Amino acid sequence: MSTTADEGVTARSLQLDSAAGWAVALSASLATFAVFGVAYSFGVVLDSIRDEFGIGTGLASLLFAIPTFLYFVLGVFTGRLGDRYGPRRVLFAGAVALGAGLWATSLAQSLWVAMTSYVLGVGISVACAYVPMVSVVGGWFERHRTAALGVAVAGIGLGQFAGAWGAERLIDVYGWRDTYQVLAVASTGLLMLAAIAARRPPHVAPPSEMPSLLRLMHNRRYTLLYFSMMLLSASLFVPIIYIKDYLDDLGKPGGQWLISIIGLASLLGRLVLGALGTVLPLMRLYQLAFTIMGLSYLIWLFAGDNYTVLVIYALVMGCSYGGFIALSPAVAAELFGLAGLGGVLGALYTAAGIGGLAGPPLAGLLIDGAGYRVTIVAAMIVALTSVPLLVASGRARIVPLATVGASDAAGLGQRRPVTVQSFRAAPAEAAIGSSSVDSVLLLSFGGPEGPDDVMPFLQNVTRGRDVPAERLAQVSQQYLRHGGVSPINEQNRALLAALSGELARRSRPLACYWGNRNWHPYLRDTVGQMAGEGRRHAAVIVTSAFSSYSGCRQYHEDLARAADELPGAPRLSRVRVYGNHPGFAGAMAERIREALDGARLRSDVHTLFTAHSIPSRMAASCNYEAQLRDAAETVAGMAGLTGDIEVVYQSRSGPPHVPWLEPDVSDRLAQLGSAGCRTALVVPLGFVSDHMEVLVDLDTTARATAARAGITMVRARSVGTHQLFVEALADLVEETAGLRADRPAVGHLGPHPDSCAPGCCPIERGA
Repeated sequence: MSTTADEGVTARSLQLDSAAGWAVALSASLATFAVFGVAYSFGVVLDSIRDEFGIGTGLASLLFAIPTFLYFVLGVFTGRLGDRYGPRRVLFAGAVALGAGLWATSLAQSLWVAMTSYVLGVGISVACAYVPMVSVVGGWFERHRTAALGVAVAGIGLGQFAGAWGAERLIDVYGWRDTYQVLAVASTGLLMLAAIAARRPPHVAPPSEMPSLLRLMHNRRYTLLYFSMMLLSASLFVPIIYIKDYLDDLGKPGGQWLISIIGLASLLGRLVLGALGTVLPLMRLYQLAFTIMGLSYLIWLFAGDNYTVLVIYALVMGCSYGGFIALSPAVAAELFGLAGLGGVLGALYTAAGIGGLAGPPLAGLLIDGAGYRVTIVAAMIVALTSVPLLVASGRARIVPLATVGASDAAGLGQRRPVTVQSFRAAPAEAAIGSSSVDSVLLLSFGGPEGPDDVMPFLQNVTRGRDVPAERLAQVSQQYLRHGGVSPINEQNRALLAALSGELARRSRPLACYWGNRNWHPYLRDTVGQMAGEGRRHAAVIVTSAFSSYSGCRQYHEDLARAADELPGAPRLSRVRVYGNHPGFAGAMAERIREALDGARLRSDVHTLFTAHSIPSRMAASCNYEAQLRDAAETVAGMAGLTGDIEVVYQSRSGPPHVPWLEPDVSDRLAQLGSAGCRTALVVPLGFVSDHMEVLVDLDTTARATAARAGITMVRARSVGTHQLFVEALADLVEETAGLRADRPAVGHLGPHPDSCAPGCCPIERGA
């Protein structure tokens, strides 16, 4: 765990979802109240500014648009500063900037001085108070994260209400210049008060785990989310700035109250949707908020001067706007993790900055030239255009942003999506070796490709295993929070692409196929296609490196069933179990070195090698545990680890009364924390890619447990498409084709046989 001395906290005093976390959430609410109370009072001050300097609506709106752009763009830097140094220092800087900027604005005698001082003061202060504080709150919570973030950003809605109402009263009595002096003193004091309670979260990711801006820009899910936010932001500031002016043009009073109502409704939306986000899919709620906000402009369009209808519009728009603000950081945390969340949010909010910079001035010009009806329709179209982009973002493939160490050239984060069809170019007569292998089949577990696939997929996986319905519902939510798409599919495509390229490099081009046990493309369908394309003998690679019934024998049974049921099916020869192949072990060791170097850890760090847990009765009938222990010792030696190492387990399922292999990784982290351990390296030895079980059970659940225990947890990446692993798979294909006589292995167990013994890894009733 990392703390700073000036924040005066100890590792043992900080816990997730604790009273200390709620105190930070309240301090964030106070900070956002102070800065946004000033920023959103501008709609009330607009007339005074326009009259004072003799300018039009479009130019005057730049005093809102430019600082909006500035504070969102500066959030890229203040978010990363908050990640690195904590929120307190950043808030103090924001307080000084806001007080000085408002005071200078109140004294300005020319437009450019007023614009410069106001833009810098408000822009810098909001950048210091918003992104750093919201990201810090996200790091303090696990179970109640969306609710806490709702509280944190509730200050924006309260500030909008109080700022508009207070500014209106003060201007009536003192004028806009004295009003800004009062706001300068009050807002600076509130920010100083908020800074006192601002603390870093219990777990702070090391700099090596924080995603780079380059990685963000190359992530399709992120870019779609970015452009959807940019479009929505371009439209949402229109009513906040112009609805009072709209009523003034109609000769009707009460515009400032509509601004206040939007603020109060947004407060309700933040709290309600923030609380709902703890029990409902975040992305679905987020999409709903976008849709309602876009459609709400219809109410304004047909309201005319009917104040009651305008109040209804303000309520609907405000609630959806509040939901958008409350859910944005929670969605970012769910999609991209907590490591470097301040930097991620800062980069994401530049979209809101661009939208806020472009939207209000363009709307002002449109109002001056074509009137309000055309402007309202334009704002509605822009807002609704954001919805399909957001939906596409939820369906985009998952690429982890926060990884430890440098990414290899074949890494998933840099590979474009590849389809299996790309590797079916080899002619049917092309074969290699004495066994005439003419194709490769990658056989995997499978995973859903969209929200509608999730529950049928889980039912496939658990059929006949008596898994409680509530457990299925819980797991389905994990998938839905990631858009209903399992990353295992894209990872399999990437691995198959890398293997195909390696075989071609060796002048052994083979047609490569992919089939799954539990989802499309199903193994039976793939084998049928192979038969139809004239394949006669395939080397089969299973994405499981160790032996057990579920990880080895069951795949053999699947292959035998497919071959028996399909006329003309090719011969299917599985390559040997490769958990102790030097290519697999070497790739895993290099992943460990990447993690150690990236996080600046010493080689004596306490290391937990994780694998999928299986029922104890199943483990008793195979040498799964022995293989894992041998591989862990071997890999640790190859990586140069000198500290304690352990094999632990994760991802257990099934009825609670059935014993499974232990200890669970999260339980062990909690024990280590109680024993005084402060840093742990977690290595996903039993997994060949960073699929859903790794992302959820390690990057979310285990990492949160480690944070509660006061442990800084660093995770090594799985072998993925590491070149050593890809070369090992090509070696195994050559073995199966009879082209290699050597059978390399590391550790004490020796190379595994090509074919399993008749009684190997049996399944028992109740296992």
